[in-house]
Amino acid sequence: MELKQTDTTQAELELSVIKKIMEDSRTLVLNNGWHYIYWGIVVTCALISNYIMARMSVTVNYQGMMWFVLMTSAAITGAIIERFVDKKRKVRTFAGKLLGSLWFAGGIAMFMFGFMGTISGAYNPVYICPIISTVLGVTYYTSGAIQQLKWLQRLSYGWWAGAILTFIYPGIHTLLIFALMMICFQTIPGIIINRKWKKEMTASELS
Repeated sequence: MELKQTDTTQAELELSVIKKIMEDSRTLVLNNGWHYIYWGIVVTCALISNYIMARMSVTVNYQGMMWFVLMTSAAITGAIIERFVDKKRKVRTFAGKLLGSLWFAGGIAMFMFGFMGTISGAYNPVYICPIISTVLGVTYYTSGAIQQLKWLQRLSYGWWAGAILTFIYPGIHTLLIFALMMICFQTIPGIIINRKWKKEMTASELS
């Protein structure tokens, strides 16, 4: 009897958590989209720079160094911006925290694949783009589900399609393909989310 009651309590707790996430998602835009735009621009610039370096026959070591310096400095700058944004944010919801944790974990995974995987020689650097694209597909699919934005969730199909293409046809061209994907599937959606967030903030201030 006690076991059945414990199961019931656990089920009710899980349902309350799900309900809380759904309520948070309905009442406000969880994300202002700044990190989509920020990382979209940073990574696109890095990809184009990497393509130019490769065309100019710059050694792989220097290409890797460019990525490490740029990504590390961008991550530090992004963390500072995030702290500033958090201080200004009036409401910090459970769903918002969950979303932040998702992107933090996704960022760590991409860093590990991008740097540790190639440094250790686990795979050829030409496969970094499709691997990162696969991770982004998972992150976008989950992020869209949390925010209840079907169109954002569907962007994961674009990431996975790009991953398949660049897995099958690897080469220097994958840098430009991935740069285009960053613009279409990351930067532009970030701008859309940011505009929606601004409209909501304006509406809440007027009410």
